[in-house]
Amino acid sequence: MLSRDARNIDGSVVASTVVNMNILKQMENDLDMDEKISILFLMMEDYKNEDYISFIINLFQKSKLENNTYMITDFVKTYPKDWEDKLLEALSILNNREVIRKLGLSFENLELSYVPKVGMCVRNINVIAKCLYKVCESLSEEEQRQLLNCVKSEISNYESVLDNVNYLELHILYWIKIGYINITNKKYNMEKLLKHLHKFKDIKLKSLCLDLEKMSHPSHVVDTHKTFNTNNKNCQSLSSFEEPSDTEIQYKKRVRPINSGLCIVINQIHFRHEYKPRFGAEADCNNLRETLKDFGFRVVIFSDLVEEEMLEKIKNIPQEYGNKYDCLFLCILSHGCKGSIISADEKEVPLEAIEKAVCCIELKDVIKIVIIQACQGNTLGSKTKDLVKDGNGVIESPVYISSLENFYMFMSTIQGFASIRHTEQGSWFIQEVCKTLRTHGDQLPFSDCVREIMRSMRHKKGIMDGVLITQLSEIRQDRLLSDFQLKRVSNLSLK
Repeated sequence: MLSRDARNIDGSVVASTVVNMNILKQMENDLDMDEKISILFLMMEDYKNEDYISFIINLFQKSKLENNTYMITDFVKTYPKDWEDKLLEALSILNNREVIRKLGLSFENLELSYVPKVGMCVRNINVIAKCLYKVCESLSEEEQRQLLNCVKSEISNYESVLDNVNYLELHILYWIKIGYINITNKKYNMEKLLKHLHKFKDIKLKSLCLDLEKMSHPSHVVDTHKTFNTNNKNCQSLSSFEEPSDTEIQYKKRVRPINSGLCIVINQIHFRHEYKPRFGAEADCNNLRETLKDFGFRVVIFSDLVEEEMLEKIKNIPQEYGNKYDCLFLCILSHGCKGSIISADEKEVPLEAIEKAVCCIELKDVIKIVIIQACQGNTLGSKTKDLVKDGNGVIESPVYISSLENFYMFMSTIQGFASIRHTEQGSWFIQEVCKTLRTHGDQLPFSDCVREIMRSMRHKKGIMDGVLITQLSEIRQDRLLSDFQLKRVSNLSLK
């Protein structure tokens, strides 16, 4: 049977039925100036159009002179294309719950439609604009002043209307206008800005800079507009990973051989109350064990771990198994929901918590591959009785930045969508992972194997409740310092 690993949630938002021009005016009365500027920054689409950018800067000047509170309204009157969806997505990213409640929306519903918490996932806005907005939010006022001074020192005749303007997004728009940075037309250029951002020590900012560096090359930008369409159950639209670029080809030349490895499998089958047993998960577990053993990996399997046990098992990998191996595969098979997997005690364990647990300083030189088989939402990608879905209806401490390197997270499905599992044969995704590694693992670098898995997943089809469904896998994080290639046991030298 086909099934999916996700909790039941409401359908996606139809923006045009939620907002109109009259509602927009009322909404603007509840927005601060910095929120209006952030929304306009996120809503703007044609970032290469100088008049477009000047229009927003002029709106700001007009609001100061005339006490005009309707900047966004004036903007959408002139640039009305898809403004409703852009507005709701921008509100989701800003997390303005007061305005969202007044619109009569649930924030959970908006998260399903617009995935505001996922860094490189967007639907109607520019993904780099979203990342730059997060950069602005992560900088303190003093850091923003330092950044502005650094950039202004490199630009002669800086726009005078921006003197004494403290809204960083307006300055970024000006930098785009004059070509200091470029975020469109596959001519991404962030080098000058990143040079200054790297001077700041904040760990969150460091992570955002890593995202910007990846997105600064077109091959790393996953469908800048309309990453997926949750309004159409029959479609998941991604433009990721087409033909490799010259940069990617050069990257592939640096391939690290894997002579020894450790594989930890956390296989969640039985849950307390709300979630059904994940029949078929044993097939996935056995498949992973036999596949990785063929490449000389030590395979350790845990079943039905509660939240605390799961995170402790991951954190204690260096203490329990050391770090004298080249590569670690951490495979987690469970039910899931947006941005989390489900523990046996039915707690939501965020993907970020898993990443933080495995990215420890002791494993900084070990290649860390996290494979997640779990739903990330309830939307079906397009149920015979054999198909089911995998799911149901802090104090921060200092982190060594080098410990975040050599990390890779590969997801069975994209954010917001269900992940399909056969109740006897196992999940589509794990089947393809194991099949591809067995066939090509010792012949192709890992990145090529991932591309092959993603291509195969695009061709998977099944029937659930009479509906034709498909599924797309996703690379959530890629911070590997080099590519790598597995070796079969028979090819490993005996010691």
